[in-house]
Amino acid sequence: MKMKRLKIISTLFILLPVLMASSSYGKTTDTVPDKAVLEKFEQVCKKMNDVKGNYTLGGVINIIDRANPADAMDHVNFLFCKQADEFYYRLGKTITLNEQGVYLYIDNQSRRVMVSPQKKVEYDAGIKQFAYMGANIQSEHYKMTSKINGDEQTISLVNERHISCKQYTITFDRQSLKVKYLYMRLTNLNDPLNKANEKIVTVSISKWDNTAAISQYLSKDKVIKNVKGGWRTVNEYRSYELIKM
Repeated sequence: MKMKRLKIISTLFILLPVLMASSSYGKTTDTVPDKAVLEKFEQVCKKMNDVKGNYTLGGVINIIDRANPADAMDHVNFLFCKQADEFYYRLGKTITLNEQGVYLYIDNQSRRVMVSPQKKVEYDAGIKQFAYMGANIQSEHYKMTSKINGDEQTISLVNERHISCKQYTITFDRQSLKVKYLYMRLTNLNDPLNKANEKIVTVSISKWDNTAAISQYLSKDKVIKNVKGGWRTVNEYRSYELIKM
C-alpha cells in the first residue's frame, strides 16, 4: 500500500502516454479528432510536462475500486513539494520526506516511522512525444469531445472498448492551461466488459506552483535524531515504532 500511494503523484502526469500505448479490443470505428481541440489538448499536455524541477502540487484524490476495495480513497488530501533532489509528500495521514540524506515514511494512523537512506528523485518524467499525440489518439479509437464553461475548458477522451483506460477527462484553466480536475475510468483487466468493476480516479488540483519552499513543512530533524550513530525518534514521535529499512 505504501508504494502504491507514493506513486500516485507521478502517475497523474505520466498516465497519458501509457494510456496511448495500450490497445483497444474488438472492432471500433475510426474517429478523427477535431483539429482545434486536439491542439488545445496537446498544449495542456505540454503544460503538464512543465511539472518538473522545483514545484508544488496539492489537492484531493478520490478512488473508487469495487474490485480492490483496499485501494479506495475517499476525499484524501495530498500535497507534494519537490525542491531539487528533496521532497515533502503528504497524503492523508501519511507523510514522506526525502531530504538531508534520509528517506522517511511516517504513518500517523499506525504510528510507525520508516527510515532509510535518501532516494533518487524520479518525478520529472513528464509527458513525451507530443508530435505523435494526434496519431495515437486516432489509432486508439478515442472519441474526443470538448466543452467550455466560463474560464474553464473540459476535454474528454472516451473509448468504451479500450483495454486500459475507457475515459480520460481533464478540466483546465483556459488562460494558464493549468489542470484543475482529472477524471480517469480504468478498465478491470480481469473483467473488461463489466462497468461495475471499473476503477474511477478523480483528482481535484487546488495548488499548482512552479516553485517550492520545502523548508516550511515538516523536516527530518522534527522526527528523528542521531544518537551515538543510530537513529532515534524525537519526543513528539517517541510513541511511534521506528523501522530501519
